Amino acid sequence: MRFSNAMLWPLAAALLASGAQAYQPAGQFKTEEQAKKYCANDVVVRVDLTTRRFYLKGHFLYASVGSATFECRREALQEGNVPG
Repeated sequence: MRFSNAMLWPLAAALLASGAQAYQPAGQFKTEEQAKKYCANDVVVRVDLTTRRFYLKGHFLYASVGSATFECRREALQEGNVPG
C-alpha cells in the first residue's frame, strides 16, 4: 500500500503533538537537572544562545535568559561562549 502526502501529514502532526522531543545537540539541555546528570564532574552553566555568554547559578541572569540552554562549563568554553 502506498501512502500519499495527504495521508502522512496527520501522522506527522500526531507524533509532534504527542510530545516527540525536538533535536537537541549533545551537551545542550532544556533543564538544569538534565545537565547536572551529564556534567557530573563539571559546573552547569546557562548559555544565552543569542549573545554566546554563559552564566553561573546565582547570577541574576541565570534563570531569566531567553533563548538559552544548560551546558557543562567546559563545553560552553570550547564552543566559544564567554562568561557573562
